[in-house]
Amino acid sequence: MKKSTLLPLLMIAMAACNHRSNSLANDNSNNTGHSATQLTGTYQGTLPCADCPGMDYQVSLYDDHTFSELVAYQGRGQDIATVASGTWQQTSDSTVMLKKKTDSSSFLASEGKLLLLDPNGKRIEGVLASNFELKAIAVGDRRPMLAEKAKAGIRFTANGNQPGWRLDLDHKMIYFHATNGDSLQVALPAPQPNTDTLKVYTTPDITISIRNIMCSDDISGLMRPNTVQVQVKDKNYQGCGEYIGQ
Repeated sequence: MKKSTLLPLLMIAMAACNHRSNSLANDNSNNTGHSATQLTGTYQGTLPCADCPGMDYQVSLYDDHTFSELVAYQGRGQDIATVASGTWQQTSDSTVMLKKKTDSSSFLASEGKLLLLDPNGKRIEGVLASNFELKAIAVGDRRPMLAEKAKAGIRFTANGNQPGWRLDLDHKMIYFHATNGDSLQVALPAPQPNTDTLKVYTTPDITISIRNIMCSDDISGLMRPNTVQVQVKDKNYQGCGEYIGQ
């Protein structure tokens, strides 16, 4: 899996764009406090990809100026999701720069969206402009919840809907509960198979399959790095999950 790098795909996609130089300074010349636009939140969309149908992309901007990023390339590498983090900086009233160890990228906040800017910090124009938009979704900061689970020794967590269910794994136990009444706590076996992309935990009471494939919650829309299937007796549960502390 290639590293998530937004700037190279911009350089390729912009060759087909009829972009013009729109100075962000003109848009914000009367704002000096860098506070008029709310930037924190979670944004997602499908960005152009040079050698695949598209790049599913999600970024969460936190109020401590850190961010988390999830990327999955469609039709390449079995849609394996990668997660990264870094810091963000507000560079003008409505623009933000994301900084990672290997690269950086800039966005313009506009009407509840983030618009990916070109390497010169300019807004992309033309027929492909809408391909660089990320839309906000209504989810809060999940870090306190994940921190509580980590404190309790949980190393993987998942949940799903219809019916609602949740799953937690620590180093020794499986904890599963569903709103339809299915609930159990059993010892955690060794996974078999156990690969980088698939782990299956099997007991007489429950079978859990964890795939390293991007999963989108069917209610909130939140993207998470793992697709999870749980079988309890004759019932199957589908949902999304993530490892904690990785």
